[in-house]
Amino acid sequence: MTTKSRATPDANPTIARMQGINKWYGGFHALRDIDLQVASGERVVICGPSGSGKSTLVRTVNLLEPFQQGRLQVCGVDVGATEITRAARRAINRRVGMVFQQFNLFPHMTVLQNLTVGPVWGSGVARDEVHALADHYLERVGLMDQAHKYPAQLSGGQQQRVAIARALCTRPELILFDEPTASLDPEMVNEVLQTMESLAGEGMTMMVVTHEMGFARRVADRVIFMDQGQIIETAPPDDFFDRPQSPRLQTFLGQVLTH
Repeated sequence: MTTKSRATPDANPTIARMQGINKWYGGFHALRDIDLQVASGERVVICGPSGSGKSTLVRTVNLLEPFQQGRLQVCGVDVGATEITRAARRAINRRVGMVFQQFNLFPHMTVLQNLTVGPVWGSGVARDEVHALADHYLERVGLMDQAHKYPAQLSGGQQQRVAIARALCTRPELILFDEPTASLDPEMVNEVLQTMESLAGEGMTMMVVTHEMGFARRVADRVIFMDQGQIIETAPPDDFFDRPQSPRLQTFLGQVLTH
């Protein structure tokens, strides 16, 4: 278990702010009046039932999903619903890392190539510098000996740790995790969670969508519960799990904590 101190959001600068965010898919209201602020160094875990808007929320933070109402401020970039341009996406993507459920590694590239292709071609970072970063982060996630293998030669847990290393190679100010263990076999989940816990212990600012409630209790500074596109409740882990206020959260915890 990783020992960590809790972040103090009021004392740290804000790294992400969502104000009145609304998003629709056609007639489906996916995000409803989202107001959320994340401080530098804070670890925020987002949970809720399937279809509650969790993944949509984190994908909106880095503009993978556009929104129709509201305002978003991320790592110094400020955009409104009508101001989402290619330049805004690029500016945010340079500052925000993303780890997906399905790894999203290039199958025809080695592990090392997967880590270096983005910074070299997308950000113009010198190749030698990127290779040094890649070596550092592969060592960091315990996969230095896998650098010249292809994704298909790795286990699911190893592939997800490669994806984490790839996100770190952009030196992000904020890293988003969208259900990073959902596609893994149970025995591979722990190795990914341990890597994430270690990052949290080092002060990485993180927003994590997950069903891993033990991880949320150990690592989060704040846990958010979503349902039907809304933030229903947000609290520190002890209050969230031991003293839930809303009947909907009480029901949800009663279901997930008994399985």
